[in-house]
Amino acid sequence: MKFQRRQSEPVSLNLTPLIDVVFLLLIFFMVSTTFDQSSELELQLPETSHGQAVETPAPLRLEVPETGSILMNGKPVEKLSSALADYLKRQASSGRVVVIADERARHGRVTRVLDDLAGAGLTQVSFQTRFAQ
Repeated sequence: MKFQRRQSEPVSLNLTPLIDVVFLLLIFFMVSTTFDQSSELELQLPETSHGQAVETPAPLRLEVPETGSILMNGKPVEKLSSALADYLKRQASSGRVVVIADERARHGRVTRVLDDLAGAGLTQVSFQTRFAQ
């Protein structure tokens, strides 16, 4: 017994009503939206005729060379975490640290320096670079 195969009709979806609804919603939101004009405030800032300049302490400088020990303010340091603790006890630091890393220094050394700084509570860390010549 041989069955006849029916030809399948291609499935099509009429998107015209969907497009109509989307455009109606778009027009509705465009018409109903209001835009606020931002206004400027007129401020009169205070003035001073005298004052004193505030001196901020110099930031701590850490140099990470390619090889050798790390330099803290130009002096070699064997154990950075203990040296940072001693430094913070001796001086009222501003908490600012400048890291000067050699471009050939291993990334792991710089990461350990950053970990020691975070452990000591020093979070204002910046990196010093030099201009390409």
